[in-house]
Amino acid sequence: MTLIYACIAPHAGDLIPETVEDKNKIALTRQTIQEMGWHLQALAPEIVIVINPHGFRVESALSICIAERAIGDWSPDVKLEFDLEPGLANAIADKATQMNVPVVKYIYGSSSGESCYIPLDWGAVVPLYFLGHRFDPKPKLVHISPMRTLPLPLHYGFGRALGQVIKQSSQRIALIASADQAHAHQADGPYGFDPAADEYDALMQKTIRTGQLDHLLSIDSTLVENAKPDSLWPTLILAGALNENPMQGKLLSYEVNEYFGILCAEYQT
Repeated sequence: MTLIYACIAPHAGDLIPETVEDKNKIALTRQTIQEMGWHLQALAPEIVIVINPHGFRVESALSICIAERAIGDWSPDVKLEFDLEPGLANAIADKATQMNVPVVKYIYGSSSGESCYIPLDWGAVVPLYFLGHRFDPKPKLVHISPMRTLPLPLHYGFGRALGQVIKQSSQRIALIASADQAHAHQADGPYGFDPAADEYDALMQKTIRTGQLDHLLSIDSTLVENAKPDSLWPTLILAGALNENPMQGKLLSYEVNEYFGILCAEYQT
């Protein structure tokens, strides 16, 4: 089964409506990602692979979880739980290793059973809240985190390995690149203001619109450093997977949420 759906989805915590007082804030993005969830649910995915730029990150390698479950304890009213798919995770890691991409497989808690689970942070909880949490039947999950200090081509290569494994699978698989854009849009934000933020976000939108994600391999490193995104690495993994599983992309929305940019994009056949 080829890839049935892919997307770039933000992980801004105030997208989750149960924990937000002002639901007019980033309402465009919230509505868009809700619609993305409806689109994906209609495709009945069996597995969702989430590329989380946060999560468990290790020095000198990308990481992939081989535990059995994942739990997101977001608030008293928002609790997520997924079964993981360690078989597919192992296959992806093994293929990446064959392609000379450094990967670490990790487990958390016990070796098996009820306590063999990972906690999910905002980089996974927010997109999965809309893209799997309420699905019936609920898809299984594969959780991956990039490592920003590694060269960009290794992330792209990992995406190609992932894409090759997907092509060989008999299951219906969706891929989420969890990604917030530049984080330097506001002077009193945690990263300050830099005009590179607007430049980076404009470049990312153009890259999605023109279907040229591969061009991110040659992005100016100074622009990335000044703009402070976390989207580049998950998006390059997505680009590699799409190289193996071509799909048509569409930019759906873009906003600036206080100091960082957020956008939604979908890829379908």
